[in-house]
Amino acid sequence: MSRWELAGFPGRVEIANYLTQEHTSQYRLIVDVLFDAQEVALTGIGRDELLTALQDRIEAAVGGLQARELTMPPVLDLDARMHQLEQWGVVHSWQDRARTEADFVRSRDRYQLTPEAADLHGWLRQRGDDHSAMASAAAFAPAVIADRLDDMLGAASVKDYPAAAQAWSQVRTTLKNMADAARIWQSRLASALAGTPDEGKITQLRDTVMSYITVWGAGIDTYTARIRNAVQRLDDMGPQLWREVAVVGLDPEAREETISTMAEVHHAGVDTLRAWFATSDNQAARLRRQVRDAVTPLLRGTRALLSTGGHITRQAELFRVAAVIDSATDDQEAWRVWCQATGQWSARHLPGEPADPPVGVARTSFWEAPPVSIDAVARQRSRSTSGGPPAQVPNRRSARDQARRLLEKQRREQSAAERELLARSGTPLSTWTPLGAGEAELFWGVLTAVASARTANDAEVRRVTTADGRWLVIAHPPARPDDSARVRTPGGDIVCGDWTLELIPA
Repeated sequence: MSRWELAGFPGRVEIANYLTQEHTSQYRLIVDVLFDAQEVALTGIGRDELLTALQDRIEAAVGGLQARELTMPPVLDLDARMHQLEQWGVVHSWQDRARTEADFVRSRDRYQLTPEAADLHGWLRQRGDDHSAMASAAAFAPAVIADRLDDMLGAASVKDYPAAAQAWSQVRTTLKNMADAARIWQSRLASALAGTPDEGKITQLRDTVMSYITVWGAGIDTYTARIRNAVQRLDDMGPQLWREVAVVGLDPEAREETISTMAEVHHAGVDTLRAWFATSDNQAARLRRQVRDAVTPLLRGTRALLSTGGHITRQAELFRVAAVIDSATDDQEAWRVWCQATGQWSARHLPGEPADPPVGVARTSFWEAPPVSIDAVARQRSRSTSGGPPAQVPNRRSARDQARRLLEKQRREQSAAERELLARSGTPLSTWTPLGAGEAELFWGVLTAVASARTANDAEVRRVTTADGRWLVIAHPPARPDDSARVRTPGGDIVCGDWTLELIPA
């Protein structure tokens, strides 16, 4: 054992050897046949049945003649392969009981995959399949979780614990499907955003973003507050609720340790819900920001592929050209190197007079005029014979630098305004000092979202998300309905109810 394994870190997985050793294709086909056999027989598969299944699988793929060649003993030594798989811990091997005289002659070996090998091969097959099925299982997950939590709370309030256990079971299943779909989306986003963009990465990024929008859409924003309130009510009911829910799914004579363990498992599900929906920086909001932030690289990568014909190559050569341009003595020399490397030369105006007809010279179209003949000297000495300075594409570097500095300034001002506005969170509007221009613009968006929220009672707390999706606002109504506040802004004063606003970055 290595020092790492002695230190307690996981070491080599023997059952994965069949994926990396010689004859990998044969090993994987054998394991795949054994994996499918588990669906129809739990007592394993005999050696002769296994060979027949392998022949059928190969014949369906390559035809009968080639299948017979591939399954002959010199090519496929089935006994040696199965013996090696057993040594790696991939299969269990045993012999059937001999019931007739013929059983003593034929091979009575039977094989079955070990649980670890079945789990590994199941993951391999799932990885190769389309993940759209798993993502569709999480469709409308926030809505389903919110409805089932309401059902569970209603059943628990009247002490109908079997119904509460059934609703909670659906919550846990939906939450697992949602977490699996989110894991797939996050891994695909990370893979698509890594390294240089290509057509495959852009397609994967676009499909991932569209899958998120199709499956969840605005469900996170719509149901987060409702799920957060349900989690709070579950916490208020205390640990006794989870004990009663655990008892429903266990044997009446179950030990106290088993009941306590299951209650802890159920309570851990509430912690998962809290991490997803009920914290200030919850997992659902982080996933939405990750998908939102992937839109800009998607557009940038798409434009890069369009401008390069779908291929980004010759990276080493581009680095050499960039180094030569960087070491140029002046801009003219740098421009010459760039044009020579890319072939993107600018148009040049050459001297000469076209042979226009004597009538209608001034009205001759550029497209209809005959070309100007250029003699050999002009072609050989185009730079010296051309009049005026060398043509060049307009240099807009200074304009781009100025626009970049302006954008950075606007971002700094917006960040400062967000910090200042966030510092006012949790205080009544009547206590606010005059707002700056950036704070006023953000405040208008917050106030518009609060005013547009409709509640059955004006005294209820309003939970809304701003139109840009950047802020979650919890608006507490004034202590008295006639209390008002005046908020001073550079554009004038705003008079409204004396709300207490809690601002949480989304």
